[in-house]
Amino acid sequence: MIKSLLEYLENKVDAITEIVVNQACKKFERYRQASEIEILNIQQTIRTQIIIVLRRLSGKKIDKKALQATLIALAERRARQGYPLSEILGIVQLIKNQFFKYMETALQENSEITASEFSTVMIESNAHFHRLDLGLIEPYQQFQDNIIQTQQSFLKHKFTSLFRLIEAITNNLNIQEFCEILLDYLCRFYDVKVSVVLLLDENKNELYPQHATGMSRRYKHETRFSVNAPPFKKYIQEGHAVHAMDTPFHVDQLSASLPLATENTLLENSMPSKKHGVKRDNQTEHPMCSSLYAPMIGRQRTYGVVALHCLKQRRFSQNEIQQFETLARIAAVALENARFYQNLIEEKGKIDAIVNSITDGLVLIDFHEEIVFINDQASRYFQQPAYRLMGASASILPERLLANAKEPHILQSAYLRALSTIVEHPVLECTLYRPEIIDIRLSMFPVRDRDNHFIGRGLIIKDITHEKEVNRMKSEFVAIASHTMRTPMTSILGFAGLLLENKMTPEVQKKYIHNIQKESQRLTNILNDMLDLMNIESGKISLKLISVDGVGLVKTVAGKLSGQTQREITILGGDKKMPRLIADKIKIAQVLHNLLMNAVQFSSGKIKTNVKKVNSIRFRPGYYHSTLNLDHPGLFPAVVFSVEDQGAGIPYDQSNAIFEPFHKINKESMRVHEGSGLGLTIARYIIEAHGGKLWVESKPGKGSVFSFALPLELTAVDKNIGPMAT
Repeated sequence: MIKSLLEYLENKVDAITEIVVNQACKKFERYRQASEIEILNIQQTIRTQIIIVLRRLSGKKIDKKALQATLIALAERRARQGYPLSEILGIVQLIKNQFFKYMETALQENSEITASEFSTVMIESNAHFHRLDLGLIEPYQQFQDNIIQTQQSFLKHKFTSLFRLIEAITNNLNIQEFCEILLDYLCRFYDVKVSVVLLLDENKNELYPQHATGMSRRYKHETRFSVNAPPFKKYIQEGHAVHAMDTPFHVDQLSASLPLATENTLLENSMPSKKHGVKRDNQTEHPMCSSLYAPMIGRQRTYGVVALHCLKQRRFSQNEIQQFETLARIAAVALENARFYQNLIEEKGKIDAIVNSITDGLVLIDFHEEIVFINDQASRYFQQPAYRLMGASASILPERLLANAKEPHILQSAYLRALSTIVEHPVLECTLYRPEIIDIRLSMFPVRDRDNHFIGRGLIIKDITHEKEVNRMKSEFVAIASHTMRTPMTSILGFAGLLLENKMTPEVQKKYIHNIQKESQRLTNILNDMLDLMNIESGKISLKLISVDGVGLVKTVAGKLSGQTQREITILGGDKKMPRLIADKIKIAQVLHNLLMNAVQFSSGKIKTNVKKVNSIRFRPGYYHSTLNLDHPGLFPAVVFSVEDQGAGIPYDQSNAIFEPFHKINKESMRVHEGSGLGLTIARYIIEAHGGKLWVESKPGKGSVFSFALPLELTAVDKNIGPMAT
C-alpha cells in the first residue's frame, strides 16, 4: 500500500510545486519581485527537492555524489544570489508541509493505507527532509565562510591598494606620473577599461586629456571640452560624483583593441541563437557606456574632472560612487601639491638662471658652516665645479682663495677679521694670479630670517680688474692732462710776469704778448679736445647727416691748414665723378684736420692726401648698408681718405695704442711736439659713429699712412657718438 501512496505523491509533484511557489511569493519579498526566468528556476529547484525525497522513500538507488553535488550547487547558488539561509530552509519547510498535506489527503482517499504504514512514511519523509536541510545548511555555511574570507581578503587588498594609491599620488609630484597611477588603480578597482583625467586650461576655459586609458591617440591629442558646455558644466557646478547611463561615444574615440558593447551587439545578445545573423555596420556603431564623473576640487580651485567608462550597461552602487568622489578629492589635493611643486621648480629655475647669469659670484653658507648655494661664477674663482662645493664645509673657501692669492698671508688675516665683524658687512680686496691675474672684491653679509634671527652668511665676489684698470687710466689721464696743460700755463704765467716786472721795448712786448696768445690758444685747444672727448664718451654729441662732397672737403681743410702752417700738402685723386657722401660735414672736417695736423707736427717732408672710391670693403659688424656688392657678399662700396707723411713712423706694437687718449710714442715727442694727445681718439670715435673704419699703415723710418673709409650710403646708423659707436 506504500507504493500506491508514493505513486499518488509523484502525480502531485507539479501541484505541490505550484502551491509552494505561490506561498513563497506571498511570504518572501524577494520571490514577489522575481522575474519570470527566476520563477522558472525556483520551480525547477522545488521540484528537484520533492523528487529527491520521493526517490529516497521509494528506495530507488540514488547516486550520493551526484545528489551531494546538486545540493552543494543549489546552496552555493542561493548564497551567491544573496538568499538568507532562513529563506532556503523556509522553502524546504513549505515543501514538507504541502508534502504531508497531500499524504493526509492520500490516506483519506485510499482506505487500503493503514495508519501504521502512514506513520512509517511520515517518519521517513520527515527524516529525509531533515537530511535535505542538512545537505543545504552545511555547503551554504561553508560557502558563506568562504565568501566572508574572500570579502575580508578583498577588503584587505582593497584598503592596502587604496593606501598605496594615496601614498603614491600624494608623494608623486610629477603630474603625468600621478595621473597614470590614479587611472591604473581606478581601472583595476572598478573593473573598467576606459578612463580619463581631464585637466582645466584656465586660459582657454577648456578641459583637455592629461592621461587616458582605452582611448584613441587622436582623442588624447585633439579632444577639448568647454567647461561651460554640458555635461561638464553640471558636473563642476554640483561638485559631486555623477553616475551617467548611456554615455555617448563614437568608436573612433576608443582604442581599437577594446571589445565594444554596441546597440547592435546588445540587441543580438538578447535574441535567441537562431537570430544571431544581424548584419553590423561598424561605421554607425556607438558604444553603450555607463560612466562615473567626479570633479577634482582642491582647496582653492577646480583642477579638472576624472571619468570612468564601463563598456556595458552597469549600475554603480552608491558606495562605489561615494568612494569615487573621495578619490577624486584626494587626487585634487595631490594635483594641487604637484602643481605647487612644479611652480616652485620653475621659479627656482628662474632664480638659478638669474643668479648664474650675473657676473658676480654668490655663495650662501648656513648656520652650520656648510655651503648651501654657490653660483657658476663663484665656482670659477675657487677653481672647483659648483656641485662639488655644494654641501662642503665653508672652510674650503679661504683655503682655495689662499692657494691662488698673490699675497696669501695678508688675505688670511683680512679674511679672519672680516668673519669676526660680519654684522658690519666687511669688504676686502685681493689679487688672484691663477688661472689668470685678476683683482677681486669680497663682500660679506649676514643672512637673517623673518624674525631677524641669524641663519647664515653670504659672500659676494666681484671682479674689479676692469674697475682698477679704469681707475689707473683715470689717474694716468689726469696726470698726462695736467702735464699737457701745465706747459702752456707755465709759458703764459712766465711771459705775463716778465711784462709786469721789466721795462722793455715795444717790439719785445709785442713778442711776449704774441707768445701769450699762442699758448692761450694751445690751452684752449686742449680744453676743447677734452670737452669733445667727454661729450663723445657720454653720448651727448649727435651727427648731422647731409650730402657731402668728399673731394671738396679735403681741398678746403688742406688749403686752410697749409696757409696756417706754411707746409705744402699735395692732394691726389679727386675724380670729378666721385660720388657724394652722407655724413656730418663738420665732424669729417675735424677728422681731416686732426690727421693733417699730426702729419705737419710729426714730419718734415712732403704730405699727401688722397681720396678714392673702392667697390668692396668690410665695415665693422652692426651696421647695415643699403648698397650690397653682389660679387663680394658682406663687402660694400666706400670712399677712402688717406693722409701720408714721411715722418719717423710708428712701431707695429703701438699701431692700436696710438688711438687711446694722451698716448705718445715716446716721452721725447711729448716735449718736442705740441698737441692735446686726443686728436686720434676723437677721430676714431667720429669715423666709427659713421659706420666707417680708421687705421694706420706704417714702418719705422719710412713714414705713416692714416686712412679712414666711409660707406657711400647708410640705411641704419647710430647718430649718437659715444660708447655704442665704439
